[in-house]
Amino acid sequence: MDQLNLDAIQSRTLLASDTDKHIFFGVDNKFIAHALITLMSLAEHAGASAFHFHLISSDLNDADAARFTAVLAGTGHGLTLHHAGSDLFVSLPTTQLFTRATYYRLLAPKLIPNAGKVLYLDADMVCISNPDALWSLPFDEEAIALVVAESDPLQARLAANVGLRGSAYFNAGMMLIDIARWNRAAISEQALQVLTTRGQRLQYLDQDALNTVLEGRVNYIDRRFNYIEMLAHDAQGYQRDVPPDTCIIHYAGADKPWQAWNQQHVCRHYRAVYLRSPLSERPFDRPMEAQQAKKMYKSLFRSRRLCSGVYWWIRYYQMRYV
Repeated sequence: MDQLNLDAIQSRTLLASDTDKHIFFGVDNKFIAHALITLMSLAEHAGASAFHFHLISSDLNDADAARFTAVLAGTGHGLTLHHAGSDLFVSLPTTQLFTRATYYRLLAPKLIPNAGKVLYLDADMVCISNPDALWSLPFDEEAIALVVAESDPLQARLAANVGLRGSAYFNAGMMLIDIARWNRAAISEQALQVLTTRGQRLQYLDQDALNTVLEGRVNYIDRRFNYIEMLAHDAQGYQRDVPPDTCIIHYAGADKPWQAWNQQHVCRHYRAVYLRSPLSERPFDRPMEAQQAKKMYKSLFRSRRLCSGVYWWIRYYQMRYV
């Protein structure tokens, strides 16, 4: 299938490693910086383990490569960058939230076919405890990947939306994949076939397609390995934190911890790593549209930063009505 044309990908290993624990990110330009934070958090909690990190993107440049190399140099972790050709996945549907980079996860088992397993992660995640237990979890005989279910209120609706036989539906932001089983079953090819024939009707694109072709062939594991946090702008949302046994936090949804209007307590996990990163001098995202400005002024008023709050209150009305 042309969409899986590996000749359109140029790979270069910048740091070698002696490990079979591979972690893979697929990102566009907006998420390259946040993948660095996710990678740093994993490396910092690796303990005695070593990981080999992979990034695939059409937007990686020499400055990005230098930053990733610098944070991993001397750690024992490996790093391979995969440059995707601009024609990959161009015929597949995209949305404002989901660019064609969302399909890069389908390439992970193809790019390292001789490895045992690969952990695919979204780049809006932070690891806060040692993930080694994830790698030692068993696979059932027919299982192709270990996954975490979407939140209980959503599962049945999402499963019904894509026509699954049952009501179980997983979040594809974290998948520990048995590479040989995935490739033997042609999961990437099957998912692309679903996207080609039904993609325009799928709300969550490749996640819906993967749920379709992997139904009954995944093991659902504890949510602590993909703890989905939807940042809320209410009293409870500002105060809550993740459960103490959480391994990986997934800041799902449109609100992210790198946006200036999000000051929820749970954002501290991302920001602690950010402050230790080469990106620490880079400012957080500022509001670009009215609803973001509204969240901004409310956040500022909550923290009693009244002058700044008034400024963003005015900007909100300008964005909305002018």
